[in-house]
Amino acid sequence: MTESVKFDKMAANYDAARGGEGRGHMTAATISTHLAPGSVLEVGVGTAVVAAGLAALGHTVRGVDVSQPMLDVAATRFGGELLIGDGMALPFEDGSQDNVVYVHALHLMPDMPAALAEAARVLRPGGRVVVRHGDPVAEADDLVLILRQVQAMQPARPDEPEAVRTAAEKAGLRVLRQALEPEYESGMDPDTFIALITNRQVPFLQKLDPARAAEVVAPILEQLHALPEPKRVRRQAWSCWLTAAEKPV
Repeated sequence: MTESVKFDKMAANYDAARGGEGRGHMTAATISTHLAPGSVLEVGVGTAVVAAGLAALGHTVRGVDVSQPMLDVAATRFGGELLIGDGMALPFEDGSQDNVVYVHALHLMPDMPAALAEAARVLRPGGRVVVRHGDPVAEADDLVLILRQVQAMQPARPDEPEAVRTAAEKAGLRVLRQALEPEYESGMDPDTFIALITNRQVPFLQKLDPARAAEVVAPILEQLHALPEPKRVRRQAWSCWLTAAEKPV
């Protein structure tokens, strides 16, 4: 299944599984201070929760995504320019963009170094790439401890910090900052987590055949069903990696 087809199928329920506009606005605030003056291009804009958050902060934003159904959802909340397009071949001229932003999208590119080279191509001198990436981490509670087990099952991520730094430098970008930084706060109850697992909303489960997915999640579901107060929301503050890099003047 291609990334476009996968996200086409997820578009209608994507926000419910990932925090929606609240999370998007919080993430936008963590990106805003690292941007160069000027407009913002979000690659992998998805349903535009972050783009809408950046626009609310006063930024001029445009978004590009490979999935038209995701862009259709985006258009319901975001009035800026939305384009169908591939992050590996951005539909923009050399040096035409002030900022390029990826929010948990860079690891979805088939060739991360080539994607960052493409971002560098469309950036003006002095423009910036800002990336939020990596698995989210939070202080342990009973739900987070189970989530960590799910994360441990997933394949190694291509957007680990050193890999992003190396790819950015290979693209001719100068890394200004790379740190594990707060990104958003959220809350979830065990029953909601059970629904996400059962419906295979966790991305790596979608790559498994149904029998293997059921086998993988069985012990996780058993632990979730055993938690007390299944409808009580657990609140967490999540941090993820932020990398900001600049195209030399």
